[in-house]
Amino acid sequence: MNALKITLLALIAILLVVVVVDRSRQPAQLGELNRTLQALTEASRAQTDELKALRQQVASRPTTPDPGPRTPDPSSGNGNPALGANFLMPYDRSRYHPEWQGGTLRSFASSPKGLNPFLDNSSETSEVHGLCNDSLADRPAWAPEKWMAGLAESAVITDDYRTYTFRLRSGVTWQRPACARDDAFAWLRAEVPLTSADFAFALRIVLDPAVDCPQVRTYYEDLEKFETPDDRTLILRWKRPVYTSLASSLGLSPLPRHIYGRNRDGTPIPEAQIGIQFNKHWFDDLKGVCGVGPFQVVEYQQDKILRLERYPGYWGVPSRHVDRIEWMLDVKQPDPQLIAFKNGQVQAFGLSPLKFKSEVLDRKEPRFAAVDPANPKAGRSGELGWERTKRLAFSYLGWNQRRPLFADKRVRQAMAMAFPKERIIRDVFYGLGQPICSDVHPDHTAYNRSLVPWPYDPARAKALLAEAGWTDHDGDGLLDRTINGTSMPLTFAIKYYANSPEWDNTLSIFRNELKALGIGLDLQTYEWKEMIRIYEDRDFDAVVGGWGMSLDIDYFQLWHSSQADVPSGSNHCGFKNPRVDELADRLRTTFEAEARNAIIREIQVILHEEQPYLFFRSTEGIFTWQNRPPGGKPVEKDRWLAGVVEDLDGLHPLRNRAQVSWHFVQP
Repeated sequence: MNALKITLLALIAILLVVVVVDRSRQPAQLGELNRTLQALTEASRAQTDELKALRQQVASRPTTPDPGPRTPDPSSGNGNPALGANFLMPYDRSRYHPEWQGGTLRSFASSPKGLNPFLDNSSETSEVHGLCNDSLADRPAWAPEKWMAGLAESAVITDDYRTYTFRLRSGVTWQRPACARDDAFAWLRAEVPLTSADFAFALRIVLDPAVDCPQVRTYYEDLEKFETPDDRTLILRWKRPVYTSLASSLGLSPLPRHIYGRNRDGTPIPEAQIGIQFNKHWFDDLKGVCGVGPFQVVEYQQDKILRLERYPGYWGVPSRHVDRIEWMLDVKQPDPQLIAFKNGQVQAFGLSPLKFKSEVLDRKEPRFAAVDPANPKAGRSGELGWERTKRLAFSYLGWNQRRPLFADKRVRQAMAMAFPKERIIRDVFYGLGQPICSDVHPDHTAYNRSLVPWPYDPARAKALLAEAGWTDHDGDGLLDRTINGTSMPLTFAIKYYANSPEWDNTLSIFRNELKALGIGLDLQTYEWKEMIRIYEDRDFDAVVGGWGMSLDIDYFQLWHSSQADVPSGSNHCGFKNPRVDELADRLRTTFEAEARNAIIREIQVILHEEQPYLFFRSTEGIFTWQNRPPGGKPVEKDRWLAGVVEDLDGLHPLRNRAQVSWHFVQP
């Protein structure tokens, strides 16, 4: 195109020369001029034909997302929330490489209870929607403490952290859901643009008391109002400065009102019925997912398979360098899962501590490199790669304080002193995990390092139980106590996940320790879906569990008294403490980092004393993958992964398995 412009300018210049040419030499000059014009015209035609051919060639190529500009937008910020100006880092396209795109990434997973993220807060459902839907802003895996532009091009906070104004990017459209292929849902085939009204609809659903989403609603109870001045502007106004409003505002995802606001036949649901029908919506019955993200659910057969494919109309660049993602839901036992991984049926896997011992430490699988105490990265050299990784998560034993047995904190403290935490981590988990005293990750700046762990001390535990009135009055070998006029033995059941040999061994050890103290423990296992019901219905004496931690710590959802009696809420152990309530409320209105850390440390002291949970271990595991084969091995399509090491080294230590650089070695 530039060459054509130059040619036209040359023609104009030559014509100007004609005007001033010496008339006496006009015949000769005009002849020369005609020859020049003819040559230039032919050159122009050739360039035009060449440009047409180039356009046709480009149009015939497979489409890949435009990587866009790779230089920072000067109007963007550094990702740290601040008042009065756009602070979002620019949307980063530089980590996507079109030449890496392709293949099917397979892994094992558990079947989600449902695919509606407001009604099911399981990690599986959250992960599906993280792939299929986007939020206003994102916390990138390479800098999760910062915020990057997403569906919002800009975010401006004003009014002392009470007002958030977002400007949405243009040109974003909703996915056409898989069910639109059915003629009964032909009305879903139209292209629907994303607007600010879709975010307003999501907030309306969250705040509707008829919708069964208390675990989400708690984060928006301080939202005063939301406004949509135009299709690309969203304004959130909070009643007071609340720290959690940062993540609740910036992390807000849209909800397709053109689906959840309509009946199965496409007719509008009456306004008064939208919230009620949302709990049992026809789209959820179809296991439908509709977002504006890089992937789309194309198939979900519960306990069989969940398949996602790259959505061709995505506005940005894909979050994975693969065309398809498949979750194998039918293989639930760890042994056949490991066999499938070793056979190359899945590309990444996590070794349980027991499997780490047998496969790596005991050298059962030679394709795993041997442990080298001097080199923590030695596992990268094998045909099957492995690496020890941390997770922002912790595991616990929870006590139901609504029941008389665990209402007394001395009983809960005794349980902590009867639990040989460090021995279990060493002998059962083979050193994978750090013993913890609270729900804050040991690597977090707010972790209270002054906490003194409850010692393993059975004698002191028995003395505490005696203080609480539990002694063997009838000589039958079990501690007992009279409650409401009836003698009750100190026995209880603990419910935990099936097919977990580590928990089997851990709780067997604990049962023997309690038996020596005169306490009976019944071990009961359940499948994951039933465990979710047990948590939500508070149907337990004691329970095993785990929580993902957050870099933005909040104590409201898990520990505030107001959440103890909320149906399906996260405070399933029924913990209530006025001082924690006061501090949790204050933490939500504190923005300065050191002041927040001081509050968090004080809450940890109280939780450590009260022991609503027996805080066990921060999670560590062995991550394994199909590594680049050593020299001479043939490359198999959709099997060997590249880019894993780049993420392990280049991303945040707690987000280094985010699959940003993963791609298949091309055959």
